[in-house]
Amino acid sequence: MISKMHFPRVAWVPTWRRRWGGLAGSQVDLDINLPQQVMFSGYHQVTSALALMGNVGWQEWSDFGETNVTLVSTTATNGFVQDRDFDDTWHFAIGAQYRVSPTWKLSTGFAYDTSPVSDGDRTPDAPLDRQYRFSAGSEHVYSDNLDFGLAYTFMDAGSADIQQSGTLRGDLVGDYDTHEIHVVSAYLNWRW
Repeated sequence: MISKMHFPRVAWVPTWRRRWGGLAGSQVDLDINLPQQVMFSGYHQVTSALALMGNVGWQEWSDFGETNVTLVSTTATNGFVQDRDFDDTWHFAIGAQYRVSPTWKLSTGFAYDTSPVSDGDRTPDAPLDRQYRFSAGSEHVYSDNLDFGLAYTFMDAGSADIQQSGTLRGDLVGDYDTHEIHVVSAYLNWRW
């Protein structure tokens, strides 16, 4: 999928205007390819209370890593391609649902995604790394018209090591101490 963004006028801060004076008021076009994905999923009802599920997926991050930028003004047209050297990723997940009673169901799951970028190509503005996700939740059927649920997901997004040589005025080396995400979600389904 290709996403084109068109900005009719560039209105950057004065510093940008001083550096690119002739392009102030120009048009900016961005061509970004959003990653395609393919996912295979399975679901098996083991017993009346227990169900197992899983999926395997692929995402084309290598195409998403390329951004085409074109600046068009009355005096010049300048363009460049920013390639972040992203790699395609793989996703693997397993999960289970257990019906405790006719109105309560518990869920748990684990997922793993490979890193879309190597340590040498990783940048501090997009510290992407491999991901481990652990989730647990519950669902309650209150009536024929109403059910609700609550879930928690912990994501370990890796250390996102950065090891770039010769950037700007030297090497850029580092990692992220706490690269974790906690997500709490709730939902309410009301049917009428």
